[in-house]
Amino acid sequence: MNNRKAIILAALMTAALAQADTWTLEACLKQAKEKSLSLESAKLREQQAEINIKQASVSNRPTVSASIQNTLYDHPFVHDEDHYRLNLGISGSYTLWDGGVSGATVEVNQLKKQSAALATKQTERSIQEGVLNAYMSLLAAQENLRTADASVELSQAEFEHYGKLFEAGSITKKDLTQSQSNVLQKQVAQLSAQLAVSTAKTTLRQLLELSDDAEFDISAPESAIASPDSLEPLPALADLKKAVREQHPGLKSDSVSVRAAKKNTEVAGKGSSITVTLGANSSTGLQAWESGAYGDQLKYGWQNSVSLGINIPIYDGGSTNNKVLLAQVSESEAGLSMQETAKNLENNIEKLYLNAVSADMQWKAAILQVEAENEALLVAEEQRNAGALTYTDYLTQKNNLEKAQVTLVNAKYTSLLARKVLDLYQGKLD
Repeated sequence: MNNRKAIILAALMTAALAQADTWTLEACLKQAKEKSLSLESAKLREQQAEINIKQASVSNRPTVSASIQNTLYDHPFVHDEDHYRLNLGISGSYTLWDGGVSGATVEVNQLKKQSAALATKQTERSIQEGVLNAYMSLLAAQENLRTADASVELSQAEFEHYGKLFEAGSITKKDLTQSQSNVLQKQVAQLSAQLAVSTAKTTLRQLLELSDDAEFDISAPESAIASPDSLEPLPALADLKKAVREQHPGLKSDSVSVRAAKKNTEVAGKGSSITVTLGANSSTGLQAWESGAYGDQLKYGWQNSVSLGINIPIYDGGSTNNKVLLAQVSESEAGLSMQETAKNLENNIEKLYLNAVSADMQWKAAILQVEAENEALLVAEEQRNAGALTYTDYLTQKNNLEKAQVTLVNAKYTSLLARKVLDLYQGKLD
């Protein structure tokens, strides 16, 4: 009884370990968002934008500083004088008015933070798209490998059967040689399929930032989908474009950048504004060594002052005007960049949509082609058994079926990938 329990426990642990190394598409997308180095870099830029906001926010706050000044001096032709002076002081200032530069600068940095956050989201979308491509490529490669494995196994069994028929004198040496050659060809195709799986797995592993020696497999309910007819219909192109525009972080980021550029132009124009500054100072000092009465010097030398400074720019050599012109150029560039992003997005969505429609059609066509090649193979087998078909023609028909099966697998995952990418652009995978 105890042995039975131990066996059951070991089986459960093995299943748990196997499950831990199996990745679904959702798990892959989550891992990529959490571990991507590109995404980490984008998040650092967000942090930098946050720091810039804090720095801009404190730029117009009061400042207070203390000073201690020690001076050694000498008059070569004056005798009996001190050669050391100590000055102590504390001062503060506060900008009462700077033309609104500080407030506008804070707004600019807040907009830049929004833009940085949206840029991070766009980076995340790009990473997710890469994961989708790698994941679907791996699924297709694994199915093709299973087809190749089955083909090798079948061709080897056939070769063994033909060997017995040759010994019995039922087939020619040519048929046996062709069967052996077919085995070698299937093994070469199997190696190519294994390489495709390894390449796709490496690509996905790197996107997930897994270690080189990490062993993992993927689990996909998508593999059970037999036809595009069992999937939700594609949305209308107009509805798709609208949904993508509303959800696209890159377009939103460009829009925020345009607003920031306009605000920068406003800030640049305030460079010639009047500034009003309130200042205060408290200081004292003493002369040491020969003067004496240090306490009295500190007491009676103590001075407090308050000042109000008004700075009125008159002429700055055109510096402010040049800054405004540069800001206006940056504003125009931001606007053009947003238009370019919108145009490229529209073209990209149209291509993705047409690719999805085409992939569905190719998938359906591939299903029919596999059915046709299956029927043709059944006929070829009957003809071969009846002696009405050469072995070469029979192999050709078998190869046609295998090619149709590979085409079906590729068409299936091309269609599924196209649909997932459209979901991604609509924000359904967030």
